[in-house]
Amino acid sequence: MKLEVKDITTAYGEALVEVAKFYSNIVVLDSDIADSCKTEAFLRAFPKRSFDLGVAEQSLPTIAAGLSLVGKIPFYNSFAVFAVSRGVDMIRQSVAYNNANVKIVGHAAGQSMGYTGPSHHTLEDISILRAIPNITILSPCDAVETTQMVWKMAETEGPIYLRLARATVPNFHRVNYKFEIGRTELLKEGTDITIFVTGDMVVLAMEVHDVFASQGISCKIVNVPTIKPINVEEVIKHGQGTLGALTIEDHSILGGLGSTIAEIYAEFLQKPVKRLGIPDVFTESDDAAVLRLEYGLSVDLVIRLAREIL
Repeated sequence: MKLEVKDITTAYGEALVEVAKFYSNIVVLDSDIADSCKTEAFLRAFPKRSFDLGVAEQSLPTIAAGLSLVGKIPFYNSFAVFAVSRGVDMIRQSVAYNNANVKIVGHAAGQSMGYTGPSHHTLEDISILRAIPNITILSPCDAVETTQMVWKMAETEGPIYLRLARATVPNFHRVNYKFEIGRTELLKEGTDITIFVTGDMVVLAMEVHDVFASQGISCKIVNVPTIKPINVEEVIKHGQGTLGALTIEDHSILGGLGSTIAEIYAEFLQKPVKRLGIPDVFTESDDAAVLRLEYGLSVDLVIRLAREIL
């Protein structure tokens, strides 16, 4: 069956408008890139609930925190590298410390900004926010999951970071899918190796599954839409019965999904874990697909690392 293909950012923008019709206290903050973040539709629908701060990303967390403390649900938007890194002190002190009901939306995460280069690539956002108390971290793999996450963010109290890749991907989920914060999702059963994957890298993991299946290797695929808090019991369950794990993410291998899974395996399973992501380097400027191949986010490297475990 051919899957519907949709842009993740577009799905976010559409969902935000629909959710805001139900939650009248939702407000949206932008930083001069509403067109790139697909929040222009929200501006047209709710002009009095939309605020553009201009190129002042470090002010997004503090203003959003203030709005939340008077009963609003602020969704603030910028490219992920600016939404997180530029205002990390403000996120820690104003948002997380106060457990403020702020929704941080980081757009074009990972290397998905392509030609804009390392100044705009976001490879450390999960690492930074994982270490800050009270913050939930979400990473959708398709448009359906993105839509579900926006609804869940609005109804859940507290700081939440939504990490969005700039990518057009197949919808692996049906419209009746129900996302739950903290739950992992078994996409494919397998008995030889477990692959944990997050974000739009699910496409790559599914390709690997098909290649392995043709070679008689049984590969379990687990989508991890919630990086923090992660369901430790579910990770352990997914790891039992296979020889080891491999993680895939468009993020640094330091502090992201790979580190999270490795920590759990080291404490509870004592099985090998191979982490596939960006090594400890600054990336370059090129088409996003080319960059991912350059830094090893490819079927061939996933298979080679998996075979090392097998």
